[in-house]
Amino acid sequence: MSLFGTIQQSAGALNAAQIGLQVVGNNIANANTPGYIRQNLEQASSVAVREGGLIKGTGVRPTGIVQVIDQQLAERMFNAKTDLAGSEALDKAYGQLEELTNDLNNEGLNQQFSLFNNALQELSAQPNDSSLRSFVILQADTLANNIQNSREQAIARRELWNGDLDQMANDINRLTERIAKLNLEIATIEGGGVLHSDATGLRDQRYRDLEDLSQYVNVNIQEQESGTVAVFVGGDYLVSNGIRREVESAYSLSKGRNEIRISETDSPLQATRGILGATNEVLDGVFGDYVASIDDMASSLIRSANEVHSQGQGRDGFDQLLSTVVANTGVPLDDAQLSFQPRNGTFDLTIIDEQGEPISDHRINVRMLGQVTDSTVSSIVADINAIDGLTANVTREGRLEILSDSPTAKFTFGEDTSGFLAAAGINTFFTGRSGVDIAVNQTLKDNPDLLSISKSGIGEDTDALTDLIGIVDKPQDNLGGRSVRQTYERSVSSLGQKIGLQQSSTEGLRNFYATLQSQHLAITGVNIDEESIKMVSYQRAFQASSRVISTASEMLDLLVNL
Repeated sequence: MSLFGTIQQSAGALNAAQIGLQVVGNNIANANTPGYIRQNLEQASSVAVREGGLIKGTGVRPTGIVQVIDQQLAERMFNAKTDLAGSEALDKAYGQLEELTNDLNNEGLNQQFSLFNNALQELSAQPNDSSLRSFVILQADTLANNIQNSREQAIARRELWNGDLDQMANDINRLTERIAKLNLEIATIEGGGVLHSDATGLRDQRYRDLEDLSQYVNVNIQEQESGTVAVFVGGDYLVSNGIRREVESAYSLSKGRNEIRISETDSPLQATRGILGATNEVLDGVFGDYVASIDDMASSLIRSANEVHSQGQGRDGFDQLLSTVVANTGVPLDDAQLSFQPRNGTFDLTIIDEQGEPISDHRINVRMLGQVTDSTVSSIVADINAIDGLTANVTREGRLEILSDSPTAKFTFGEDTSGFLAAAGINTFFTGRSGVDIAVNQTLKDNPDLLSISKSGIGEDTDALTDLIGIVDKPQDNLGGRSVRQTYERSVSSLGQKIGLQQSSTEGLRNFYATLQSQHLAITGVNIDEESIKMVSYQRAFQASSRVISTASEMLDLLVNL
């Protein structure tokens, strides 16, 4: 190699040192830039040449400026971010639900159960006290309103989460649009993978967008040879090269709420983790389970109280009565859309005079044998209408109506082994079917004397009232042997356990994510001391290469002057 070759070789080394200093300077300049991934100059020996029997090196050549990153660690960090974001969303939901079940202000459901039961006990001591009867109805009305309010508040919080899906869809679309555009820009600058340098600034932005996207959904990121990335959620892709799929929030009839769907295929986005996965769990599980618990509890309270009250008598009888349940009157009772399905049995109906003394007793059969002769609402109405002194019919909207034919005669109800009276909404304490519409029967509000006290006749005993006392604490078959109060307390207790477990899970995920983030930053972050050492190394290399050029130039001058 000639002296000219030596000078050219050292000039290449000078250029490499200059580029190295530029990379170091860029790293130091971005030492405090969030999301910046440090860069590194990659170098390789130039191709050697043969001169006679010797093979000589031709110096150094820069091969690329690349980001220093561990892709597998970055993906693990994204996955941890997904789990942490979802867990924090669940924390928030459980905290909101905890506020609804707080009985510290003595206005919670547990306190209302006690107040209702206390009012019944006070009435049992003085069953003829009209003010105490009114007080029982007032406490029951307050309890029903509190049950409705608890449900409505849970539904309102649930709807806020449901509405968040619209903004979530917009955020996902915004991120996927940017990732798709960055894919094209990166592929163009990097020559579709031909160049060995990274479009570092653009890749930094894409990493930040991918990390933001991973908060919402569990993403599977696959980098292509061209430098672009494909982003999958479940089995569906959201981004592929420069193409992206939009998502939208749409109402789902099957779920009864909104869900995020892929617009192109109209199929649900299969997100099982992240904020979207947590939101789905909040809507269907956290608030959904609580609302279902309220409904089960209210339904059981309605049924148990009505089954006792419907076969009792107050201090007065009925001269007319309209059932509270709208039924399908011409079909067997198991298909009549009653509050619940009656049993095969009977109920008693008694006509009384103005003093409450019985005039005549009648027993109505309720056939529930799974045969063509099974009772319908219409057939029972016909049996009641056949009683001398009573007129019964079905209203246009499907309610059962009973009228006394005499202004001096009234009617009461007695022992019901079929449950038909409560199922059809006849002489009931509560109306409604669940927490959404539970209320005290308006007939009792208008006339508290109709509150069932006795079972054997007006003023005969207080057996019906005795059965009503503690109704919230009596085991119910349809609640798995638990009482209404126990069902609520179990729901609150279970919620407390879930909150504790969720908080522990979130704290563990937060620590795990922090660990991965520290490992990631240890690789991608800028260490000023390390960059300073590199700067000195490039400086020394530059000085040494300059000295070689100077020496070669002096030798060349000597040759020229010979």
